[in-house]
Amino acid sequence: MLGFILGAACVIGVGRMLRRRAWRNHFGYGGYDGGCQGGSGWRGGHGMRFGGPPGRFRAGRWALRSFFERLETTPGQERVILSALDELRENRKVVRDELKLTKGDLAHAIEGGLIDDASLEDSFARHDRLLAQLRVGFIEALKKMTEALDEPQRKQLAQWLEGGAFRRGWV
Repeated sequence: MLGFILGAACVIGVGRMLRRRAWRNHFGYGGYDGGCQGGSGWRGGHGMRFGGPPGRFRAGRWALRSFFERLETTPGQERVILSALDELRENRKVVRDELKLTKGDLAHAIEGGLIDDASLEDSFARHDRLLAQLRVGFIEALKKMTEALDEPQRKQLAQWLEGGAFRRGWV
């Protein structure tokens, strides 16, 4: 009976230890990074998450691994695609800033009590300019990605897009 209790306590202790290590590794508070790809082994809580530079969250990179494996991309192709996606991600700050300005415009219009087309015209003009900028950035990133892929890879990607594979979540 004593052995059963001691064994249960050991299992609980190991479970807590593993959970604590996973929590620390996930949120960058320290832990062991394996020492591979330039890692030094133990991370001293400097915020490196998923192999990215300190302070930058790169969890989305691992999600693309399956995509790259199915397309059988080369490391050079992967670098081009990732850099194009990074350029698209940079637009998020511009959209966030515009959202703050739009909230302010809406607050002033509601505070004034009279809402008409003219009161929000400047906000709509900013939206149109931002949308045109985002379109150009998306097209440029798409050009870079398609130029990096060869013909069979482009055909496979087109089939996935047309067939709804991304919606189902298996790519």
